[in-house]
Amino acid sequence: MFILFFTAYEFYNGSITVNNIFLHKIAGIFLLVVTFIHILIRRKKLRKLTKEFFNIFSSNKEVTLDSDMDRLIYSLESKSLEELCTIFNITFNELNEIFTQNSIFYENPQQTLIAVSKQNSYKIFAIIVKIIEHKSC
Repeated sequence: MFILFFTAYEFYNGSITVNNIFLHKIAGIFLLVVTFIHILIRRKKLRKLTKEFFNIFSSNKEVTLDSDMDRLIYSLESKSLEELCTIFNITFNELNEIFTQNSIFYENPQQTLIAVSKQNSYKIFAIIVKIIEHKSC
């Protein structure tokens, strides 16, 4: 990259020599090869970024900025509180303790996580984090 900059600067100053042209071409080809190798190595990430780019500009698709977090939320939002207890391997009393410590209210154990989050103006991910924090202690 430095060689490209240096030779371009030399061209700008009027010092056009065969050696400068040769160095400029070699540095440009090297930059293209490194870019191609980088794209091959990072193509999964590039595919994800391209998909997010098109989702941003198409109004009918939901934008996913962190797909792992979205997958976690989508897989748990339709589960009832009882099912969450079995998934996280905690008792319902422990879940009730977590909810009372964080001022999260629910009507019954069959209520879904999305209903609890809407009722409390709490994000689903924040509720999941509270459960995982309690589980890790």
